[in-house]
Order: sequence, then C-alpha cells, then structure tokens
Amino acid sequence: MYSLSPFSENVKRLKRRQDLFDFAYSDIRLYGGRLTSEGVKSVLAGNAVPGVPVFEHRLCEAHRTLISRFEEMLHMAVDTDSQRVEEFCEILRGAAAPHRGGCASLPWRKGLPLLYHLDFVPGDDDRIQKDMAEMFATVRKIEREGFFGKDSSYDFCLKAAAIHMGIVEVYPFADGFSELSARAAMQYEIVRAGYFPIDPGISETEYNDYTATAIKTGDLSGFAGLLRDAVCKKIQFFIDAIVSSPSRI
Repeated sequence: MYSLSPFSENVKRLKRRQDLFDFAYSDIRLYGGRLTSEGVKSVLAGNAVPGVPVFEHRLCEAHRTLISRFEEMLHMAVDTDSQRVEEFCEILRGAAAPHRGGCASLPWRKGLPLLYHLDFVPGDDDRIQKDMAEMFATVRKIEREGFFGKDSSYDFCLKAAAIHMGIVEVYPFADGFSELSARAAMQYEIVRAGYFPIDPGISETEYNDYTATAIKTGDLSGFAGLLRDAVCKKIQFFIDAIVSSPSRI
C-alpha cells in the first residue's frame, strides 16, 4: 500500500507514523484508557509510560500488527467478515499467533452483559456466531441493493458504520473486545476503500452516544458523517504534508 504511494520518502514515513498513531490513540481514548496522546507516541517509539496498565502498552503495539495485517488482506482482496473480526480480536488481545479461522481461544462472552454505557442488552450468547454471520449477510445484501449508493455515489463510510454497529449490537466478545474489534473492522473497511486509518476525534462519552443512538434508531447517518469528516481531515493532513515536502515526487 505504502510503496505505491506517489509520495517522497519523508512523507511516506510521516504517513506510517500518523496512520499508526491515529489508529492507536483513538482506540485508547475510546476505550477509556489512561494514555495521553504523548504517552501513545512514547509507547509506539518503544518506551514504557509509568502508571499506565500493561494492557494499554500492549494495545498500542497491537495496532502496528493490525495495520500490517490490513496490508496483507488488501493484497488478497479480503472482504470484512466474521472470520476477520475474530482475527482482529485475537490481535488486539495480544495473541502471539492469530488462528485466522476456528478461533476457539477467543474470549466469547457468556450470558447477557448489561451494557449501561450503550443502554441495551445484546442477544443470547449461544447465537453469537450465527448472529455475526447473519449481520454480514445483511450488510452484503444492503450493499447489493444500493443502500450504500452506487458508483460515484457509493458511501464507504456508511458501510463502515453499518459493520461497526452490527458487531457492537451482537457484542460477541468479553472484556471490551467487542467494541475494539468493531472499530478495527470499521478501520479496515475505510482502508479497503483506498483511504487511511482515522481518528474520529471524539471522546469516549461522545462515541458511546453516537453508537447508542445508531443502534437504537437504526440511523447510521450521524456516525457515518463523523467518519466522513475524519477521512476528509486526514486527506487534508497529507495534502499539506505533500505540499510542504521539498523532495516530493
């Protein structure tokens, strides 16, 4: 992905750093972590930050692995599906060697968690894999029928929002990995459309409000608009970087 970009080496290095930072920092913030933006930069540079849980350090590094995996999947034209979400979850929880299928070790949730921050209760735990498969089948059907738009009007942010909300609504994993995995799938869908990992630029509370509203009403437009604004902001960031690079191609 990066080797094909018509940028100078300086801009390509900046892009790698910024993509990783945006992805990792937005997830840490929306997870409700302690790491600040400077702390995330420090961890990604190979340093430890005192007073911050080990999990947050590991989570930062997991995003480096996720971006590398995104690149591999792009080369193989891999679609977003249940198996990919399971793999993303394994990477996020720090599995040394993701199964990439048949993830028996995944932290599937048990019972019906009370999601107070989203004000809803997901479905039965014995239907998780079936519900995930049905959700992705519905997304593909909606896409075929043109709900996300056609040709020049196609809205990849709307599809990314639908996948994100569908995963959260099923809530397949324990310990907060459902939302982390949903955001990873959302980011992959944006990258798959030819763009970059983004930072939606909102707080944990705002994110919860957007997510709860979309799940309750079925209206994805607010969240999709948030993603669209973040994509445009990221494009402008790189335009500015290219313009200011004296050695650009």
